[in-house]
Amino acid sequence: MPEMPLLSIVIPTLKEGGFLDRTLKNFNDLQIPHELIVSDGGSTDETLAIARRYTDKIVVWDKPRRQTFGEAKNAGAALAQGEYLVFIDADVIIPKPQAFFTELLAEFQKKPQVVALTVPLKVLPDYARRGDRFFMEPLNFWYFVSNNIFRYGNASGEFQMMRATTFKTVGGYREDLLGGEDTDMFNRLSKHGRTLLYWRLSAQHTCRRPHHTGWFKLYYMWMRQGIHVLLLNHSVNEEWKVIR
Repeated sequence: MPEMPLLSIVIPTLKEGGFLDRTLKNFNDLQIPHELIVSDGGSTDETLAIARRYTDKIVVWDKPRRQTFGEAKNAGAALAQGEYLVFIDADVIIPKPQAFFTELLAEFQKKPQVVALTVPLKVLPDYARRGDRFFMEPLNFWYFVSNNIFRYGNASGEFQMMRATTFKTVGGYREDLLGGEDTDMFNRLSKHGRTLLYWRLSAQHTCRRPHHTGWFKLYYMWMRQGIHVLLLNHSVNEEWKVIR
């Protein structure tokens, strides 16, 4: 009988053929018992063919309307058997995943009051642009202050790791939100235990949305979205534009 996974790594996708192979291949050397779960929003490119090369745990959205981020993540989580759920975007690379997850699992085991962790984000070196660090470091610092000092759960969707039991307790991600479901999730998790930004590690991503939209405009969109979700309990965005 195969060993039960300790980690369930859920990756929402939509037309990610250009990068997904790199993301999934990055886990080839991960020896911790784990499973890769791809939750696809109805891709028409090579995304699903790539996913099948690495996992048979694939769920595909088949409704005519656009799937929300919360629906995609919850659909993937519904297949999960791991004790810990890891949600990453399809363009995220975890440096040295064996050492990375060994350290994070040790943090969970050392601190049973911790229900969820995130890490600072950095730009993949081959995608980095001048000025990225100027905008990303304040964002990482804000997540540190919010989670570790004010104890207010706050994290972006590029990387979130949480106990499966607490995920179920809060009812998963909100599927009605068209954006901001990641911050909302960490906020609700923080009402059931500690959420932390584990600053000793980092995850890397392409930074494609800030590069396409512009950092100043995106910061404004994030702030506007966050305020609406926090104060008015609904999303201000009709939907996030697909950027590939």
